[in-house]
Amino acid sequence: MTQPKGFRTASRRYLMVFWPLMALYVITLFAGVYFVDEDTSPLYLRAGLAVAVALPLFGVLWAMLRQVRETDEYTRLRQLQALAEGGAITTSAIFLIGFLEIFNVISDVPLFLFGPFFFFAFGLAYCRRGLGKTV
Repeated sequence: MTQPKGFRTASRRYLMVFWPLMALYVITLFAGVYFVDEDTSPLYLRAGLAVAVALPLFGVLWAMLRQVRETDEYTRLRQLQALAEGGAITTSAIFLIGFLEIFNVISDVPLFLFGPFFFFAFGLAYCRRGLGKTV
């Protein structure tokens, strides 16, 4: 385990990775939507673009875990609890939506929407924990 650096230092390091990765994500996403035609572009180009759009998000998840490792025990506990709660909320939504799809209650929901949903659920859980509430 990495030696704790303190919340400010870990957060600064996280943001130094987060913002460039988010910029790269937005650029690749918009470039793909603008330049790649799903009907006429070759499969290798579409597959490469899908990987290129996903890689910055992998980096953000890695940066989140690195931030958790680099902080003190209290901050680490708060972040891990929020990550677990966000994961539980997301998994519950996946189960519910999956069964609604199986029983033809709703049409197919694009899987990629669960990624942003996880980050939203994690953010809500983290903010809720920051306000002094516990599970």
